[in-house]
Amino acid sequence: MVNPIPALIAALIWAFSPIYYGVYLKKFGMLTLNFIRTTLGAGVLLLPALYFGFQEGAIFAVLSGVITLAVGDSLFLISIREVGASVATPVVYTYVLLIQLTAFSVGESVVVANILSATLIILGVLLLSRGGSRAPRIKGIIIALGASLIWTVGQDLLKVASSAGLQFVSLAFLRDGSAAIALGLTLIVRGHPLSSFKKVTPREGGYLALVSISDLALGSAIYVYSVSTTGLALTVILTSLSPFLTQVFSKLLGKETPTNMDILAGFLIVLALVIVTI
Repeated sequence: MVNPIPALIAALIWAFSPIYYGVYLKKFGMLTLNFIRTTLGAGVLLLPALYFGFQEGAIFAVLSGVITLAVGDSLFLISIREVGASVATPVVYTYVLLIQLTAFSVGESVVVANILSATLIILGVLLLSRGGSRAPRIKGIIIALGASLIWTVGQDLLKVASSAGLQFVSLAFLRDGSAAIALGLTLIVRGHPLSSFKKVTPREGGYLALVSISDLALGSAIYVYSVSTTGLALTVILTSLSPFLTQVFSKLLGKETPTNMDILAGFLIVLALVIVTI
């Protein structure tokens, strides 16, 4: 019997974070925001990671961080800026289906139930992306699909690192840290990496720190733990509750009402989760 709790906790955390990142994208450049969030995540995980140590597989964790968090998440943030979190998040989660097709390459067997669940999720997220009064723009959709492809590669590398025996907290730290370094170097090359800090009040900075740490320290560590104990294919399906929750929360915070299409999409996602955990 699959234990869905860790992955579902990560899904809940990741449902809120894109909404708030959308707010901060108005204050920061995309690269600056991504650098801040990955640096905060790495900072919180540093001491626990030093305690647990770095076993074999560390290089794959570093590659996963650069690919997934530095490149993939940067594209994700751009797509949020273009079309909003309620559209970008569902579209980027099409990586769930891609993971089902590539999981065999990292030693996992992909059963028919996984494929069925992934298909239902993809249908659900596509319905979500078309729901509401705000029509998705092609540029944002294409960027989100690009992030989806990159996330797929990065998640496979994460599974390789976990299978090699790297402890999950150390793995999460290496992913955050490598992404922060890559983003920091990029900002230095571009010039004025910290120029936007003056635009944030202490209260706003506190909220950003809370969201970032929840996302890339707590959420990432829980996600990596789920991958190591439950498997990559099942974990990405379980965390795919995030798009539905993001859609719902963004509507609640924006004082919008869910459409019938949103409700149908949520039902399909929940049905997929039931199928995969039976």
